[in-house]
Parts: sequence; structure tokens; C-alpha cells
Amino acid sequence: MTLTFMLIFSSCGKVLKFKNDGDTGNLIDEENGRYYIYCKGYLRAAAINTELYAICPKEKGSSEVRLYEIPGLDPAKWLSEDISTGVPFLFREQSEEEPTLAEFETDIIHVTLAEEIIIELWVIDEKEKIDAIVDDFINGEQIKLPEFISDNSTLIFESEKYKGIYYIIEYLVDDKGNNYLYDRWTGRCVLCSVRLTGGGGAGNDNSVKETDEIKGAREG
Repeated sequence: MTLTFMLIFSSCGKVLKFKNDGDTGNLIDEENGRYYIYCKGYLRAAAINTELYAICPKEKGSSEVRLYEIPGLDPAKWLSEDISTGVPFLFREQSEEEPTLAEFETDIIHVTLAEEIIIELWVIDEKEKIDAIVDDFINGEQIKLPEFISDNSTLIFESEKYKGIYYIIEYLVDDKGNNYLYDRWTGRCVLCSVRLTGGGGAGNDNSVKETDEIKGAREG
């Protein structure tokens, strides 16, 4: 099964022209008096309309940015780059707050292999497991990223509260079977108490057993 980041056809309208705000990477819609801030890479649109909504031409020290509407969301508040290529940024109007995972109110977690095509392995819809994963990531003590990774997958968090937007982090298993949650954008790495893939170490039976290797990583 594949988890599809959808491109949705829409009627063509006027394409707005934005300006780049210097070196910040943020964008200015002068015509409508709006200021768009790019979100961290752990946030991504689930779908976009195919018709271009706005373009920010390439300027000195910046790249061209092409923006698209997200179905169901007000383009005055949220816009996205093309989700079919590279690592697309999600933009929010400055009046909109960027949600944390704690505020996201996750309903479903898609466990996927993130390759050129995102392959969904299964879905977690049990509130107890979702809450445990979210709590681990928010409240877990940060440790070093494991040096040797034997298995990894991508967790895509979906929410009715932020419909149309996904929150994305990685799930890693080291060579000793210990489980981790990792956000490559902030560098945050914590132990995960829920076992999602193979491995015989921490995380089995939904409990974390602190091995010498984990203790060393935690203490730096």
C-alpha cells in the first residue's frame, strides 16, 4: 500500500507574485498585505492543488519559490511548495502558529518506508500507543543519535485538528535492537517505548530497558 501525497487538479486563476524577505527565506505578499513564514521540515502538506497560486522569482542569494494551495485550507493562512519533489516547505501566514507535536492532537500514525514512493507498512490508530509515542518524543530525555542503525522508517502523524497537514519524524532501530524517535530538523533524538519493528532491546513489550549503551549515550 502506498501513502499518496496528492496533487489535486484545480481551475486556473491569477498567479500572485511574492517577494523574498532577504535572507530569512520568508515571503511577502505585498498585494494582500501578508507575510508567510516557512515551517520546519517536520511539517508537510498532505495534498496540493496543481495550479500555481503564487511565485517568488529568484533573486540574489535566493531560489525561485512556487507555491500551491492546500485543499481545505485557506491560502491566506497556509501554502505549500510542490510536494512531489525534493523536500517541500510548508508556509504559514505569520498570524498562524506552527503546531508542536503536543498541539497536533494526532488521530492516526502512518508507519512508512520513505523512498521515492512512500510505502505504508501499517497504521497505528490505538490511542494508547499514539499517546505513548507522542509522550516519548515530547518528554523523553534527549540522547545521542545511534551510530549504527539497522532499521528505520518514517512516522507520518495525521490529525483532524490540522487536516491537510502532516507531522513527520523518524523511527530508528539500532544494531542492538533499541528504538528511537528522531527529528532530523531539530536533531532531537529520544528513546521510544513502543516497538514498531524488529529488535530485541529497549522497546519490547512497550517498555524501555536502559542498556549500558543507552546510559552512555544519555550521559554523553
